[in-house]
Amino acid sequence: GRLGILNLDAHFDLRAADRATSGTPFRQIAEAEAAAGRPLDYAVLGISPPNNTRVLFDTAERLGVHYLTDEDCADQPERVAAFVEDALGRADVVHLSVDLDVLPAAVAPGVSAPAGFGVPVHVIHAVCRQVAASGRTAVLDVVELNPRYDVDGRTARTAARLITTVVHAAAAQGAPGPGDQPEPG
Repeated sequence: GRLGILNLDAHFDLRAADRATSGTPFRQIAEAEAAAGRPLDYAVLGISPPNNTRVLFDTAERLGVHYLTDEDCADQPERVAAFVEDALGRADVVHLSVDLDVLPAAVAPGVSAPAGFGVPVHVIHAVCRQVAASGRTAVLDVVELNPRYDVDGRTARTAARLITTVVHAAAAQGAPGPGDQPEPG
């Protein structure tokens, strides 16, 4: 089926580099998909314009990346929901990537690049629920937690809550859960 990637992130993660870093994964996927003759359907929610270079915006445009900025996500729940629904409509299965630096620094201080603005946690929570409830979530990753900077473990607790939300919403759609495994023997 058609794979869609929805990345909740302050950064495009489309940097060109000689080696893989936290800033290169979606560029690597784009290159691998192009080499396989498949298009990349990549959407990013929460882009922080001051924290992405003109080159990254140009790369995103060249690759046909759909995105909303952090400011686009503030106080516009209908716009966010429509953006996510559009991304879901272009995919049969979805890779949901949650980069914790999309959240405000007060909520997620334990990241390598804390957000000066960020997307409110209730918006990110609603997006996670919407994607999982679609029944199309094939992959969930939650990335860039840095325990060294995680004041009172609040970033880790927020990440755990988002993971729980996705698992429960996906289970409600009929995905097998831990209690659904057949008994051995």
